[in-house]
Amino acid sequence: MTASTSAATVEPGASAPTGADHGDAAPMSTGLDFVAVDVETANHHRGSICAIGLVVVRAGRITERHAWLVKPAASLNWFDAYNTALHGIGPADVADADSFEASLQRLIAVVGDLSVVAHNAAFDIGALRDACDAAGLAWPRLQYACSLVMARRALSLISYRLPMVADALGVDLMSHHDAAADAGAAAGIVLALAALQQAPSLSSLATKLLVLLGQVDPDTWQGCHRTYAPGSSGKPLPPAANPDADPHHRLFGQVMVFTGALSLRREDVWAQVAALGAIPESNVTKRTNVLVIGDGFKGADPADFATGKAARAAAQRAKGQDIEVLCESDLLMLLNETGTTGRRGTAHAGTGPQTARSNPDQQISRRTSL
Repeated sequence: MTASTSAATVEPGASAPTGADHGDAAPMSTGLDFVAVDVETANHHRGSICAIGLVVVRAGRITERHAWLVKPAASLNWFDAYNTALHGIGPADVADADSFEASLQRLIAVVGDLSVVAHNAAFDIGALRDACDAAGLAWPRLQYACSLVMARRALSLISYRLPMVADALGVDLMSHHDAAADAGAAAGIVLALAALQQAPSLSSLATKLLVLLGQVDPDTWQGCHRTYAPGSSGKPLPPAANPDADPHHRLFGQVMVFTGALSLRREDVWAQVAALGAIPESNVTKRTNVLVIGDGFKGADPADFATGKAARAAAQRAKGQDIEVLCESDLLMLLNETGTTGRRGTAHAGTGPQTARSNPDQQISRRTSL
């Protein structure tokens, strides 16, 4: 069990970790107010929240940090070895922890009327929705931004996983998959992006980056996703595979190439991404936007890209082509959210037979935060 998830902590006056250029500087504005959130899960089910980290930002500075362990809802209260290996939390650690119901009320009290930020918010906010469903609770009312979506619009990186974005922006990430540390890094990323974009508030940052903030209500949700200015040439063309797919989904219009062994059959992956509006192809070309690397690749070090397709992708990137590299866990999370809006009670990929519990020792999922 990690130290920062063992109890709640509050650190008033802590400075924002936004890089060497402005980490200890005076607040850049009075409009950068939000709460960064990160959750960790006990098993392959997204709703099995076992830890929550919150970092409160007011006037562009971190003012509070909170972190605590959570006992998942009874139907989801088991731990997969893969998840425990990531975050170090096991059954004994949550035996006396707060229930999810109590933890949700605690989260709502900290957030108040502020917007929420998460890195890969589709996972964290989706986890909150699924945990509410498992516990029989109403969804909270939240407005939220995704620092991963924003980073994709503002930066040109080979991967937008939390460690790589944090490193690119000079944001400290003390311990990846520690809820408090990951929330702090997400906060730092948003503050660094706001400084780069000269954005005085979270909403203005979203506007500058052509990003639509997400919204959760008791019965409906709309994801944080990219949008386009009228007449923008950046809008992806509808693919022949499924022109009726959600045009705001991250994979819509993307030309995708796969290399290395995946846990899913290649033909099944092709069909799933095509259903979301992507165009799967066999080889890296000048059209390629996304390369998915299997073989257990973790996405932490570009030097580990060892296949011929990865080498071609690296060569194309060196020529200025925008190709993002995903590992299998990144892909699974994108496939888990099949749309960017929804209504409570509507089934999605994360609740189907492939992710239902049959044996806690089987199917170690990689649907964890980036």
